[in-house]
Amino acid sequence: MQEYNETGGAFTVTFQDVGADQEFQVYVTPYSGTEITDAQFKLDLPSGVKKDPTDVTVDGARGIEFFSNAPRLNDTREVWFIHGGLLYEVTTYKELDAWLKPIIRSWRFI
Repeated sequence: MQEYNETGGAFTVTFQDVGADQEFQVYVTPYSGTEITDAQFKLDLPSGVKKDPTDVTVDGARGIEFFSNAPRLNDTREVWFIHGGLLYEVTTYKELDAWLKPIIRSWRFI
């Protein structure tokens, strides 16, 4: 696990299993809204690609999961949700979607 401070009070945490070649990252930023706006998607999703969006719930927090495309990562699986005044943007490679699903289901806020 590695953490990186970002501008505006945001941070990124990466989780990696080098042996299994699996990883995901979580970008967390302060967010005052209760819904993820199109403006926020445009700001944080430079490709503008949001394929197959589906509503999700992560430990009671409403959000959305979708496939996208990101620089350096190519095709991605994204899971975005809001909790406690923070926007969480979870990203992994598209082919790791099935691996990420149980991780997201096991997510608990403490």
